Amino acid sequence: MFSRPADREYFEDQGQKLKACEENLRRYHQLALAGRLVGATMHEVNNRLEALMNLIFLAKSDPLSTEYLDEASHQLSSLGEITSRSLSFIRRDTQATEIDLVELADSALRLHHHQITEKKISVQTRFSGKALAFVRRGEIFQVVTNLLLNAIEVLPQSGNLHVRVAMRQRMAIITIADNGAGIPESMRKTLFHSFKSNKPEGNGLGLWIVKELVHGHRGTIQWRTGNVVGRSGTIFRISLPIQQSA
Repeated sequence: MFSRPADREYFEDQGQKLKACEENLRRYHQLALAGRLVGATMHEVNNRLEALMNLIFLAKSDPLSTEYLDEASHQLSSLGEITSRSLSFIRRDTQATEIDLVELADSALRLHHHQITEKKISVQTRFSGKALAFVRRGEIFQVVTNLLLNAIEVLPQSGNLHVRVAMRQRMAIITIADNGAGIPESMRKTLFHSFKSNKPEGNGLGLWIVKELVHGHRGTIQWRTGNVVGRSGTIFRISLPIQQSA
């Protein structure tokens, strides 16, 4: 039995509304995540501004020295880097471009330097040269940042964070692992569901967005967790095709 045109129009309309709702959720989460990063970004900016003020004072006291001005130029370049990283969350990338995922992961780590230092987290990276893939930079940067923030939040003082980027045949692999308490048993079956969170302030959109963005690149996400004392922790493994059709 064939559906009537009116029925088809109704379902098409509902489908469009659902897509609009999902897009609004993505944008909401993107803005919420950017808000969480404001504190860390402002801390880095403030450090650079204080250094610039000191360098300008020293340059005035010794007009013949160019050393202070060279360092001031370096600090200004760092400020530009910080703002560029932050703007990655706002920029909408409609087309995939060739991106070095090693540089992207390193940039995300630098963005969270303040939180990492505060908790005295030991960061171990394994990068083997460049890892080029055709991706939408802002989206994959958001994926990596989500996973890094989750790891940083669950890690104890002086915990361990491992970040690895590697190439495997026609796939780029990003691995983020921590030795935190592990994901609670009650959360595992609904880990990637929207509005499911074990954090009082969480909106439950983080991992749902991660999954959606990875799948949007025709990639996969795998995870493993454990709660055994002395061997607890969580590993997330993102696999992205490197071809231009991503």
